[in-house]
Amino acid sequence: MAGIQSNFDFISSYCEPTFNVEKYQSKKTGMKLYHINVPLPSIKLEICVQTKPYDDTGCPHTLEHLIFMGSRKYPQQGYLDYISAQHYSLGTNATTYRDMTTYELTTVNHQSLATLLPVYLDHVFNPLLTHDCYLTEVHHISGETGDDAGVVYSEMQSSENQPDEILLYSILRDLWSDKSPYYYESGGRLESIRNELTLDKIKLFHQKFYVPKNVAIVLCGGGINIDEILQILNNFEQENCFQNENRHKISFDYSLDENLRKKIKSDNDKFPFIKIKRASLDEQSISSEKNIEINPISIDTTKLSVQLTTVDGNDSSFCDSELMVSHGDSSAPSSPSTLWQPIEVDNSIHQRNMNEYKEICYPVEDNDENLGQVAFGYRLESVYEMEIYTALDVLLTTLFDEDISIFYKEFIEVPNMLCSSIDHDWLNYPERVLTITFEGVEVDNLTMVADKYSSVLYSIINNPQDNQQLYIQLQRNIKKTIDLHLNEIENEPFSFLTDLCCLDHISELSIPKLNNNENDDEQHLHKFLRNKKYLENLFTQPITYWHELIKKYLLEWNSSKRTIILLKPSNELLIEQQEQDEQRISERLEFLGPNGLKKLKTELDQARANNKQSSSNCANIPHTSTSFDNQLHLPPIEYYSNDNDIDLFHTPTSHFVKYTLHIPLKNLSPDLQLYLPLFSHLLFHTSIQYENIHLDKFNFCERVSRDILDCSVTNGQSSSSPIQSSYVYAHYIDTFTISLQSLSNLETYKNTIDYFRYALFGTLFNDYNVILEECEKQLKNLIEAIQDGHTIHQVYFNSLLYSTNSNSYYHQMNIFLQKNLFEKICKQPEKYKKEILSKLEKIKSFILKNLSHMHWSICGNMELIKGNWQIMEQFINESKIKSQIDIENYEIKEVKGKHIPILSPATIMGSPHEESGYVIRWTRLSISQQDFIPLLIFSNYLDMENGPLWTACRTNGYAYGVAFDFDFEANLILLSINQCSQLKLAYSSAMETLKHLVEQKTNLDVQRLNAARNLTICMLTEHLATLGRATGVCIRSYLNTYSIEKYQDLLKDINSYKCNETVFLEIIEKYLSPLVNHTQSSTLILVNTNKMKETQEFLHKEHEIKNVILIKDVVKHLCR
Repeated sequence: MAGIQSNFDFISSYCEPTFNVEKYQSKKTGMKLYHINVPLPSIKLEICVQTKPYDDTGCPHTLEHLIFMGSRKYPQQGYLDYISAQHYSLGTNATTYRDMTTYELTTVNHQSLATLLPVYLDHVFNPLLTHDCYLTEVHHISGETGDDAGVVYSEMQSSENQPDEILLYSILRDLWSDKSPYYYESGGRLESIRNELTLDKIKLFHQKFYVPKNVAIVLCGGGINIDEILQILNNFEQENCFQNENRHKISFDYSLDENLRKKIKSDNDKFPFIKIKRASLDEQSISSEKNIEINPISIDTTKLSVQLTTVDGNDSSFCDSELMVSHGDSSAPSSPSTLWQPIEVDNSIHQRNMNEYKEICYPVEDNDENLGQVAFGYRLESVYEMEIYTALDVLLTTLFDEDISIFYKEFIEVPNMLCSSIDHDWLNYPERVLTITFEGVEVDNLTMVADKYSSVLYSIINNPQDNQQLYIQLQRNIKKTIDLHLNEIENEPFSFLTDLCCLDHISELSIPKLNNNENDDEQHLHKFLRNKKYLENLFTQPITYWHELIKKYLLEWNSSKRTIILLKPSNELLIEQQEQDEQRISERLEFLGPNGLKKLKTELDQARANNKQSSSNCANIPHTSTSFDNQLHLPPIEYYSNDNDIDLFHTPTSHFVKYTLHIPLKNLSPDLQLYLPLFSHLLFHTSIQYENIHLDKFNFCERVSRDILDCSVTNGQSSSSPIQSSYVYAHYIDTFTISLQSLSNLETYKNTIDYFRYALFGTLFNDYNVILEECEKQLKNLIEAIQDGHTIHQVYFNSLLYSTNSNSYYHQMNIFLQKNLFEKICKQPEKYKKEILSKLEKIKSFILKNLSHMHWSICGNMELIKGNWQIMEQFINESKIKSQIDIENYEIKEVKGKHIPILSPATIMGSPHEESGYVIRWTRLSISQQDFIPLLIFSNYLDMENGPLWTACRTNGYAYGVAFDFDFEANLILLSINQCSQLKLAYSSAMETLKHLVEQKTNLDVQRLNAARNLTICMLTEHLATLGRATGVCIRSYLNTYSIEKYQDLLKDINSYKCNETVFLEIIEKYLSPLVNHTQSSTLILVNTNKMKETQEFLHKEHEIKNVILIKDVVKHLCR
């Protein structure tokens, strides 16, 4: 607790063995401070501001971007990020939610906090909010093409038409009235950004919400001098009186170009439809409303309208399609027998049920594979009712989230699967929101899924014969949730604890204190942190308690505070949006004319020049230098090892043990590689037969769920060390990895090793329906995945990357060929039955054969493992015996499928529903070990906030993201530009920036290079900042050889590294020159299909790239 005289009063505290939270509040301004004391090597600062949107213009989001563009004391654009990097920080970041905006900073230098906090606060409370920054960072109209652009506009353009975004927007729009901030899109809707948003609106928004009482400062980490922080806040309050005269002056004298940009929306704009329907089984409702139709009603700026319709034989849907797959005989059992009994649908119950749902469309190209979603939204009670919500979360997990749940059996484990997954999620608003979503639903089944949801819930209440099984699962999940809660605090305390403090702050502002109780503050903070106590109380609750929860909250909740949304694909909507966009641009060009465009271009060019000049002045501001303390207080981990095949990492403070088994699968035949992902998905999800132990799928999954907190089966691992790029997917893809995490006790230890034994030695593929179920589930997941332009761009880049390596497993395991495989199986299951079963058995045998080369990595309290070594030893010896089996010698065949030579200078992919553009440009060359540290620093120098590439693409408003990256193992150097609203300008600007560096037309900024070095130190430290992250480094080090010791050595080397301009010029010549040379590099671009031709012409004319491959449908291109 603080010991100085301060404006800030101590409010409350909460203590646990591993952390404690102290809460303070200023009696002068109402500003709050939360101090979370956790013994970690880095400090996280989060500034939480309550921000409530009042329309769809995105004022909270646009203001979040502009906050970083200079302040009253520090007018230089980007100074906050510049000085943050100098002071061993990751730089800054921010996130806009529906009711708050959080500003973040992480530093590994405790002394730096005193310097950075006042600078950050000045930017938050006193931003400049200039017109120049608005044009580039928020929205402008291109003077060349008439297109809309800007960083914020680019960001929202890439997400607005995504199915998940449309679904959430529709749910919240239905749960709140237009008087509530939750009704609106805090990020901004494109139409409203274009037509209604102005800089003066943003200034007014800042005046209203960025006041001290709406602000909470959260500090999380170890070694924080809280007295020093309170003194800084005292001084800041003294210097900033927060009087109205110090706030922004609002001018209503818009410039000509401001008026040109903002055009009032005409009343006769055409919009897509939302359809409201009555649930098909609610006969009473249907009869009373039959044949009623109301004309479409425009809903403000959402591009949506509402129509009330009846469900009868004449009702037409947006997208009619036949069932996508068939499993032949639908009467066949879909899975091994379970303890759940089939559900009897009682039609009479729907008189008490939700009787209305809405159809919402998302734009997509026309094909018969498109899938929909069904979502149930509930606006529940006060967020302070955490005891109820804790119980509901356990209940929902039991009902939906596991493949032993009753909903899994009724919706997924059935012939002609109704959905591919069921998820529930919480939104922590003052009235908490629950969403339950059924994904991967065929269009013809949307209504059936909506109706069956409540039927199953009522059947649970009305069928007492199932109560015992449900009760057992509830008890198990209570215990498991307690363990998961402890695991979250142990592995990632930063996000968990800071999020709860922000929730406490926003809730207090939104919910009045009850009865003026002085203890409210203390009680509220404790409510959010007493999760374990609430869970323990649930052990004594009878089954009737859980039935009442279902009845009250899921079935009979106030109809005005619940909704059902049916999300459907619509090619008509896609075409309509494209036509409207074309018409808008055409009318705009005609309205502006050459002179108007020229004026816009001149204004924008001047804004960019002003911003660039402002940013370049950052280095001229004197600031106190700081040094880095090498004595990082990393999580305690000791390395034990008995032999070369086992790594033991001792973490004495951990309550858990993570067991990871690596099995190399070198020289697996390509025809088996194709089926390896299916094998991975099935492991731990089938029946098992091991010696005299036989467990069907249900009972095996139930046992695993009882003891295992986290289970993963993967092929290879994602980017996991400083020498790897996150853009490269296929690291160690020929290594089969199983990872199980469980509590650290003897019984669970024995059970965990048994589960490895059962899965590897005893997995059965004797139920073909289980296999088909998994195939259909994966097919639906892949269909949804390839609708995302960014995903297919990344995946195809990796296909090109490995195109010259015919032995890469990625050729058979990428999502395009996997989709093709599952599609064939689901359409003709009997035709492929024999082949599938044979391939799976062969893969199992191949894995057993390779157990002789297996490697264990175990992290946790090794006293348990070493004291009971015979358990592990028995498994190892048994594995050696199993590996002696004889298997067929497979001839390595040529990889089937089409592979495009990497020699092509450019490839352009089309996506009909993707408005944003994506670029990756890369070159392959050997990277020298001695160049590793300067190359690592230089990559951060290029794309750090307000670095050369950031300025070229982001500051100019062309794109949302840009990165320079390398992969030491893949011998890869790359440039990535994503979420481009102006792809051609972004690409040209980035390439010009790199060429100027190569040709030495642009000088290196030595101070920024030093800042990049400090930023690199912070980034690497973050890899080890928590026990969970450090454990991950230990486990992955078997494959990537990057141990904690190697991280620590690298940190020391970087800290002592002296930035030498000559060395960096050599780095530029060696690694940047080939990247900008068309004969030594390749480019992959994804754009809207309609823009493919003009992009090809752009590459030809502007960049002299003549050999360009065009791909309209990448799946057909690869799989034909």
